Amino acid sequence: MKQYVERMVREKEELEGKIKKEKKALESNPFDMTETGRFLLEKQVKAMESYLEALTERLVYESGGEIQG
Repeated sequence: MKQYVERMVREKEELEGKIKKEKKALESNPFDMTETGRFLLEKQVKAMESYLEALTERLVYESGGEIQG
């Protein structure tokens, strides 16, 4: 596997872990977030999910797969 693809795979795994942690924080609210804090975290998670989708599509493309779009 090419080195840059390996980096993308690691980045994808790390990003998936971060998204999971942030979603758990949204569910349990361990830091007693304010409404604004919660809104901003939700916004951040959506952006992270969008980035994850693009990263996943790049990995599919680099593996010879077809991308819809």
